[in-house]
Amino acid sequence: MKKKTKSIIWSIMALIVAAAVLAIYLKGKAAGAPRLSYETVTVTRSDISSTVTATGTIEPVTEVEVGTQVSGIIDRIYVDYNSIVREGQIIAEMDKVTLESELASARAAYDGSKAEYEYQTKNYERNRKLYERNLISDTDYEQSVYNYEMARSSFHGSEASLAKAERNLSYATIASPIDGVVIDRAVEEGQTVAAGFETPTLFTIAADLTQMQVVADVDEADIGGVADGQRVSFTVDAYPDDIFEGKVT
Repeated sequence: MKKKTKSIIWSIMALIVAAAVLAIYLKGKAAGAPRLSYETVTVTRSDISSTVTATGTIEPVTEVEVGTQVSGIIDRIYVDYNSIVREGQIIAEMDKVTLESELASARAAYDGSKAEYEYQTKNYERNRKLYERNLISDTDYEQSVYNYEMARSSFHGSEASLAKAERNLSYATIASPIDGVVIDRAVEEGQTVAAGFETPTLFTIAADLTQMQVVADVDEADIGGVADGQRVSFTVDAYPDDIFEGKVT
């Protein structure tokens, strides 16, 4: 009887040990196994953005370079950087002494050629009537015609020279061609400028500084992704924390 009892006790202890071992094994296996979780969303259509980076300079949309068409000395300057100007406003004047002398000389030549032209015109009309009546020789008539043509040519030449001298004098007064703001001044009072093959730039005027554009150089590998009307955001060195908006044109 005692042997049977001991056998039952050992069997129970063996079952307990086996159960403990199995529990430890299952617990360790459960702790090492990855847990799977799923998330579901509704399928929607959206945009994929691609960014192209470029650098450039900020310039006014409308910018006019003001120069001079005559050579001379800058006598007066009436505007400076950031000056607001109106169309037709005088912004500088050149020394006019030489130009006024040229105008006076051209006007004197014009007056003399005009008087000669009027005289030769009357002489020609008088000789023409006499020639039609056979009262003067062919030589006298031809001479009067020649004098008349030469006087007329000289008169028209002096007329053109006078107009040019008047125009050059008017160029000595430099006015703003548009309403805007002076963003560059390239000359000083007393400076000599020479208008040869290229008109020298005296001032640069921006029409509206609220309308600006970025002239950017885009890399060859990225230019294919740039199209008219695309949205642009950019920053400037002066305000690195501010982001400005625009569009490609």
